[in-house]
Amino acid sequence: MSGEKMIIKKLLEKFEIKDMNDWNNVNADLVITDPPFGIEFSGKNGNYHRNAEYVVDGYVEWGVSEYGQKIQQLLEVIKRNLKSNGQGLIFSGWNNSNIIHDRVMRFKGLTLRGKLYWTYNFAPTCKKRPAHNVYEIFWVTKSDKWVYNTRCTTHHCQRGEPNLTTLNFKRDYKVKMPKYPTRLPFKLLQCLIEHFSNKGDLIFDPLAGSGMVGVVAYFLKRDFILGDLNSNGKVVFEALLDYYINKNGFVQDKKLLTWWKK
Repeated sequence: MSGEKMIIKKLLEKFEIKDMNDWNNVNADLVITDPPFGIEFSGKNGNYHRNAEYVVDGYVEWGVSEYGQKIQQLLEVIKRNLKSNGQGLIFSGWNNSNIIHDRVMRFKGLTLRGKLYWTYNFAPTCKKRPAHNVYEIFWVTKSDKWVYNTRCTTHHCQRGEPNLTTLNFKRDYKVKMPKYPTRLPFKLLQCLIEHFSNKGDLIFDPLAGSGMVGVVAYFLKRDFILGDLNSNGKVVFEALLDYYINKNGFVQDKKLLTWWKK
């Protein structure tokens, strides 16, 4: 077995098919997670400019009626799996961000330190002009001590004065390879991981989906643990590792960084 295949095999072992509520004592330095939207989303909708045959099955959506309870459970998972000085970054689309905000503010054991806003090109096609959307990122800490580095190596900090209030990163669409219904872009995660952790830190995502958090953590010399109920997420994770390790993924990202791709 080649060196690259051995690396990928070992990294795949860090992705477990597991319910988020079954995690205990991970002792992570940083949690980064993007929970389900609660909008009956599948990622295969006809208005998305992508080839649905590449989108894997098995995405587990959260119902609107249970969303508050699920977020409460997620916060419990984050709390019991962080180190005493650990912190978390929770992504949210606009639809249910009010529920997340309410639950975070009332939750005992994690403190909301602020919100970040990620602006990005939106996947659904728009005939007249490019479409944009905004994600909220809830920054929570477990204590009054946490890691924060003032500079990262992305364009966010290298071009002008860094401003963590608004993060402008385009989605890095992949073509002709397995896709997860949702996936955060490499550069966005790079920015966040470099700002909120140090080399050697342990990054944890209990709702890993495509496993992109683990991909970026690996290249930034952080350790990681991933979990998801959908076994097809691990299929996408393996494809992404192969893409970046064996197929010049960083070069391809630059070529494909356009408004959208099939």
